[in-house]
Amino acid sequence: MSIWKSWYRGNVNDFHYFNMKMADGTTKNCERLTMNMPKKVCEDFAKLLWSEKVQIKLDKKKSTERLLEVLNSKENNFKVNFPDFLERTFALGTGVTVEYKKDDKTIIDYIDGDVVIPYMYTNSYINGLITVSRFIKGTDSKKKYYTHITYHEFKDNKYTKLNELYKSSDESTVGREVNFNDIFPNVLEHEEVETDNPHFQVWKPVIANNFDTDSPMGLSVLANQIDKFKAIDTEYDSFNREFRTGKKRVLVDRTAVKKKPEADENGNVNFVSYFDNDDEVYVAIAGMDNQPVKEIDFNLRYQEHISSINAQLNYISAGVGLGQNYYNFDGQGVKTATEVVSENSDTYRTKKHHELMVNDCLCDLIKAICEIENIPYKSINIVFDDSIIEDESALIKRGIELYQNNTISLEKFMKKYLHYEDSEIQEEIAKIQNENRLVQPEGMDFFGINENQEETIEEEK
Repeated sequence: MSIWKSWYRGNVNDFHYFNMKMADGTTKNCERLTMNMPKKVCEDFAKLLWSEKVQIKLDKKKSTERLLEVLNSKENNFKVNFPDFLERTFALGTGVTVEYKKDDKTIIDYIDGDVVIPYMYTNSYINGLITVSRFIKGTDSKKKYYTHITYHEFKDNKYTKLNELYKSSDESTVGREVNFNDIFPNVLEHEEVETDNPHFQVWKPVIANNFDTDSPMGLSVLANQIDKFKAIDTEYDSFNREFRTGKKRVLVDRTAVKKKPEADENGNVNFVSYFDNDDEVYVAIAGMDNQPVKEIDFNLRYQEHISSINAQLNYISAGVGLGQNYYNFDGQGVKTATEVVSENSDTYRTKKHHELMVNDCLCDLIKAICEIENIPYKSINIVFDDSIIEDESALIKRGIELYQNNTISLEKFMKKYLHYEDSEIQEEIAKIQNENRLVQPEGMDFFGINENQEETIEEEK
């Protein structure tokens, strides 16, 4: 996981920093440039799966409003924190969310997988885990390091949570255990809740763990692509070096750039140079006596580098499941495909594949919040944003055509294409019919279809 994190961060010590032997035998410390594609890939996975258009609804409007108040509170800031958390989960392979009460407010903790230790699990389902966090109090010689360890366990319809706190004056040691409530007076040290829903969720990309087949931890989308990231950074660094080393040069004799004494009209002697010493195009060398100035203009391998980088981008996008041509390099930066994605594409299938995990974990998170906040509900509906698959207006237009052709009912159209809840449909239809009586001729519905025409079509069927 530390390897995946270093690639996600953007600089890997044993790859992006290296020593190069120069022509004179000396060794120079060098840094390899990076396109930071691991970060870009994880960003795009998060964007595919989550956007501001995703809808979360409970069966009752007031319950939905209360739930959204908790999610979007200043403490939880779900709209901002959740996409960031999802991005890091795809980078590290595992993420954990925990819900609890603090100062009479329901708090969501977004925890990265590299501070999570599972200790109880069946197959890949984790029902017992430890989360570890560290913080510092004091400054200089009075600085103290605190390690907060929390045990989460769900067994026999009971969620158990136990907090421990350790204090040390040495950053490299855990230290001795101290009273938890001395530092966290408003958080329960030990908690047991009779529930069908654990107050924690483990988020993992839907990818088999081929690094450790016995581990319940998830696998990063970057895990099997490291060699490709090395190749593309090597070629990108070469692309930039092509411009640094291949720039135009003008060779002149070393004596020509020396300043020569010249007397002005008043007889004062000044040293004058006929070359601009600040112009790096001139290179002075020995051995060009009585030779003309020599110009060297290299042919840059511009297009060859771009073609090679785009080939590597295709390898990466195909490897992570986004399909061919998802990325394109134009010599200035990487661009992501913006056109509508077809339903039989690799991108679409990958999106739907991972949506299963997001839907299940998010439903469990919502159940936990509703339980803590006593929010009544019977059903949870999460509508994902498929606008990248098909334009929303085109989708609605298709639904209208299906309704007008009597292929689907009005209720089906409102539920599938407008994403109404069952409890909202009849209420909305009543409002629409009432408005239609005021503004449309008798016998016409709100799409302009004559009701007698509908009856004729139905009889013909």
